[in-house]
Amino acid sequence: MMSTLELLRSAETIESIAHRLDALSHSDRVRELRALKARDLRALHELTAGRPAPLSHFVPPSVSDDVPVRHHGVNSLPFLRHFEKRFLRDADSGELWGYNHQTMRPVTGPGYFVVADPAPGEAAAIDYRRIPPRLPHESWPGLVSNERLPQRLVFGHMRDLMQLVSVHVSVGRAERKGKPAPAWFALVREDPLP
Repeated sequence: MMSTLELLRSAETIESIAHRLDALSHSDRVRELRALKARDLRALHELTAGRPAPLSHFVPPSVSDDVPVRHHGVNSLPFLRHFEKRFLRDADSGELWGYNHQTMRPVTGPGYFVVADPAPGEAAAIDYRRIPPRLPHESWPGLVSNERLPQRLVFGHMRDLMQLVSVHVSVGRAERKGKPAPAWFALVREDPLP
């Protein structure tokens, strides 16, 4: 069977790519997605047009409120390509709160974000313009505004618009100040143990 990269480069449909990803183990999904280059992430994003990612993709309803869910990521940048986004559902607001877990966090900050329930037909947006009003989880780093330097250079005025690839995989494109940026990434959800 062809890899995700081979399927993508042979102009397969999003359905065949999703089927391939759904058949893999979590570690194999992460490995195959992390093999994608910038042009592949862009192509994957284009293939998922019209497939908005719902809020429930990031923290499924089966996961209790306030329980973190890890999403392993790869981005289109030429360096520091691997990262995680960690999400949880706030019991009071129903919003998702999260941050970016990556090696440059001491420099860039945690990049906290809020994901509100999207309108029908719209994709979930990871919104760095908003941060949670309180520390979401005791194991997470301290809250820091994304509007202060140096965080503003990375996360300021930014949102990630998310599209659905498969049961566990989403793809996003960054926008800054409402304009699409030349930056794409993919996330692989790791379901918490029951």
